[in-house]
Amino acid sequence: MIKGVVNGLQAALGDATASPLSSTALTAATRKAVLDEFRTRSQFAGRLAEIDALLRSRSMCAPEPAGHVTADESAEVALLAQSLDEHLRDLHIRRIDTADESEAFVVTEGEGESFEVLRPAYVDEMTGKVILAGWLRRIPATDALGTRGGDA
Repeated sequence: MIKGVVNGLQAALGDATASPLSSTALTAATRKAVLDEFRTRSQFAGRLAEIDALLRSRSMCAPEPAGHVTADESAEVALLAQSLDEHLRDLHIRRIDTADESEAFVVTEGEGESFEVLRPAYVDEMTGKVILAGWLRRIPATDALGTRGGDA
């Protein structure tokens, strides 16, 4: 991120080295470079979160009829997921896979006291802001025996 700010600052200042810069011009150029870099990072992080969420969505993970997914395709999806995990970690983006942090989620449907995660949420660890809200579905609470509602 620092490299982007430095490059943006250099571009904003242009050929200003020929004449002395005022502190106001330097402050304005620095502010613009920092804001532009945060905007660029935010857009990239949002797209990366959307791709990761799509990869991990229920539709991608749903069992296919026999013969539709080859071992090579499964290996490719696993490699892609691992690569996305590394990118998220490098960018300080945290994926939330559990409903424990409900403020990062939107409840989309269902009835009950418990929640099921339909789509993970993504939070920027640098700013603390939610990049992509997750989706939760309400479900009946599971009792100590692992049965739902009155399924005993």
